[in-house]
Amino acid sequence: MGQHAAIKYPLVPKSSQKLVPGDFWAVPLRDGTFGCGRVLERMPRGMPGARVGFLGALLNWRGERQPDYESIARAPALEQGVMHIMAITQTGGAVLGNRPLQLDGVEPWVFGHGNDVQRGFTVLRRRSQADRNLPSLSWWGYDVIQILANKKLLRE
Repeated sequence: MGQHAAIKYPLVPKSSQKLVPGDFWAVPLRDGTFGCGRVLERMPRGMPGARVGFLGALLNWRGERQPDYESIARAPALEQGVMHIMAITQTGGAVLGNRPLQLDGVEPWVFGHGNDVQRGFTVLRRRSQADRNLPSLSWWGYDVIQILANKKLLRE
């Protein structure tokens, strides 16, 4: 299927250049179950951090086993943020597979970022007073997805 047909999973990324929107990985939770992270889009070339950064999501999904193509079907994004590939390698260890985002209606959110409004990394327009309630595009440390997953999925 498209550009990820030649990629062999599991994939331990050394840069974000091999990541494809829809890639997913396991986020181990404190109780031994799993959450799921998903790649939404790579950072544009030339943007600081583009070699290792991407926009990712924590899905509203929890399972006894690691996520797979079928189990994450229709799971929406709970949180979205800019991540480093170590958010994958330090939590789940590897990308487990790819499920096209459009199958599940998952896409980058619209964020306020500085003076702009953007969908993911794409600037849509200048920010106005009407945009004050938009979520802010945030940069996450390696462990933020795991902290959020434990808090939101285990209701801690």
